[in-house]
Amino acid sequence: MAKKAFEQSLRLTQFFLLLSGIKITKTKFRKSFERFLDYYLYYITQSWLYTDVCGELNWLVEGILSGKSFIDLSLTAPCITISMLATSKSIFLYLNRDIIVKVVDKLRDIHPEDDDFDEETITEVNTVKIFNYEQTDEEKEIVKESIKFLNFVVRLQYYICGVVIFAFPLMPVTSMAYDYYMTGTTEYKYPYLVKYFFDVYNMKMWPAVYFHHVASTAIVGAAVFGSDSLFYTVCIYIQMHFRTLCLRCERIVTSSAKETRENLAKAVKRHQELIDLVDQVEILYSKSTLFNIVTSSFLICLSGFIITVLEDISVVVTFATFLFMNLSQISLLCYFGDMLMRSSTEVSSAVYNSLWYETDERTKKSMLVILMRAQKPCKLTACNFADLNLTAFTTILSRSWSYFALLKTMYK
Repeated sequence: MAKKAFEQSLRLTQFFLLLSGIKITKTKFRKSFERFLDYYLYYITQSWLYTDVCGELNWLVEGILSGKSFIDLSLTAPCITISMLATSKSIFLYLNRDIIVKVVDKLRDIHPEDDDFDEETITEVNTVKIFNYEQTDEEKEIVKESIKFLNFVVRLQYYICGVVIFAFPLMPVTSMAYDYYMTGTTEYKYPYLVKYFFDVYNMKMWPAVYFHHVASTAIVGAAVFGSDSLFYTVCIYIQMHFRTLCLRCERIVTSSAKETRENLAKAVKRHQELIDLVDQVEILYSKSTLFNIVTSSFLICLSGFIITVLEDISVVVTFATFLFMNLSQISLLCYFGDMLMRSSTEVSSAVYNSLWYETDERTKKSMLVILMRAQKPCKLTACNFADLNLTAFTTILSRSWSYFALLKTMYK
């Protein structure tokens, strides 16, 4: 049976990662185009992006040397940082494309077979045999709830990123239109403060350079959204399987000793599969998560500072959307990491709540091993420097507020 819900939940993620040159599923393109996607598109997008990043760095260095105001300099720093963050997220996915394919294929293989529905028409689901007994309503509800929640989160982040992607390119256009309306003249403006080796402030160069900035914004947005939505997807599905495993562990003991041993063997196998999946996700995201956590406080602090000190409405609105995107992005990462940790440790309680005391000694020892292993949470880390959970999020907010208060005090 076609697993429509699983495939549908990956569509946006697959599309935006493909725009960045990262394939997470098999495609049916011609071999020449496949090679272009596999080896060239990612480097082309990054080269395109970093011509603007280098221009921003050049402007920033020159601004520091020429004594530009801190406000002007602070407008460039967040844009440079988010570009580097997007690269850190995408590059580790690109270098580990084979791991992504394995993770996605494994999640597809173990996904329940009774998902021939979409989120608008989730009603009655066919009964399937799992662990030698009929899949219960509780397990069906977990699957439907997980898919609905995933679709909601992915769409929410899609709209948030979309607003930011549109806000930055529109900011200079609206400012130019306002200046022209008020004074009858205007100067050429761009989404980002850059300095190239040629003069960009003339009519001939403005359309091409402006388009280059817009495309760079789209590249950053695609990389951030694609990598984050893939993270949300794998975390929710792994958490879903941990929850269904808990239900099965609670009913692992039956009246037949042979059937109990078979159920136990299947539970051990599924538990090991999920642990391996978490380890693979850790390889994909641990390094970029470290950079994300380090830069999040900086981005939140600077965005809040710009909003509070500037009076230009277009700039304030733009950076307000940017701040909201940063807060939602890091909060969701920490939330899903915390959710994964909690669901993995619940397996221990599920084994304890089963009828383990009615089994033979050999089975009890095997169940004890599962119980002890499940007490060690499966967790995602920032390169082993910090665990990705809600505690990390509160720490990020605390540091952001401290930096913001210090910055405001220094500015005054």
